[in-house]
Amino acid sequence: MAPLEQAVAAIVCTFQEYSGPCWRQVKLCQAELKELLEKELPTWTPTELQECDHNKFMSVLDTSKDREVNFVEYTCLLACLCACCREYFKNCALGPHCSQ
Repeated sequence: MAPLEQAVAAIVCTFQEYSGPCWRQVKLCQAELKELLEKELPTWTPTELQECDHNKFMSVLDTSKDREVNFVEYTCLLACLCACCREYFKNCALGPHCSQ
């Protein structure tokens, strides 16, 4: 698979892994979202993040206000992370394969 295909597969599979068995509701509860962030983005999730911070983070992501994060809300999070990374690294002179 091409790198972008691998990235899309990783996004879908990661959501499926943390959203519970058999895509039971196809949503992440707050505990599942917290676990996903801590395990899959460990260097971007500060260890001092408090429970109240997780509540605020959840409320921002949960645009439908059903107290869970669906796949669209999850992909919005990832899109924002990608945009922030792109902005942060836009002036870096990386090689043609952007290995960092």
